[in-house]
Amino acid sequence: MNTETQLSDLMVSAYTHQKNGDLSLAIQAWNGLVNHVDADEALKANAHLSLGNLHQLQGNNDLAVESMSNAIKANPNSAEAYFCLAYLEQEKENFSSAVEYFEQAIALKKTDSGAFNNLGNCYDRLEQSDKAINAYSQAISLDADYIAAIYNRGNAYIKTAKDDLALYDLNKAIELDANFYQAYYNRGTLLKRMGKTIQAEQDLTKAKSLAQQELEQKTPQ
Repeated sequence: MNTETQLSDLMVSAYTHQKNGDLSLAIQAWNGLVNHVDADEALKANAHLSLGNLHQLQGNNDLAVESMSNAIKANPNSAEAYFCLAYLEQEKENFSSAVEYFEQAIALKKTDSGAFNNLGNCYDRLEQSDKAINAYSQAISLDADYIAAIYNRGNAYIKTAKDDLALYDLNKAIELDANFYQAYYNRGTLLKRMGKTIQAEQDLTKAKSLAQQELEQKTPQ
């Protein structure tokens, strides 16, 4: 069997096991590619990336980080590897590290609105509201109806006492989803601060009602 056939068979085996949910067998196949003497850097980078995703699915985050780091060594322009590392760090609440990885990923791929939203979330947790607002705004510029980024930016505006801008974003979030009870609650709290008591009470009542409905839908009958 020639080298090209060996590599092709390993890749087909890896993807087949992955598709069938046989993660351990898929990992073995990808490791076979990583360790194959004739695999080029592009193939190794792809294999490391796939290994990282599989390790993450299995809950082996340390191995996932190791694989993603190896993917970057093989291909320093792997935006996906940086994104994965960022999400892993965010999960562990290592927000400063997550910010670094998100920024590296975004430098390589500037069209991922979800990455900008998550970058904003990390800045928000680091209490850097202005940077969070900028990141959310970048997400919204890529997707004008990105409700999570709109809602998150509204909350960040509340923290920086930019009440009119916050109200605009929360209005937009509710316009996009009339059942978004968290947006009603936060808008109600904001309106109360702005002295609009009647409107505030209406929103807070609506938020409570929607939250109760959602709870009842999730509760087994």
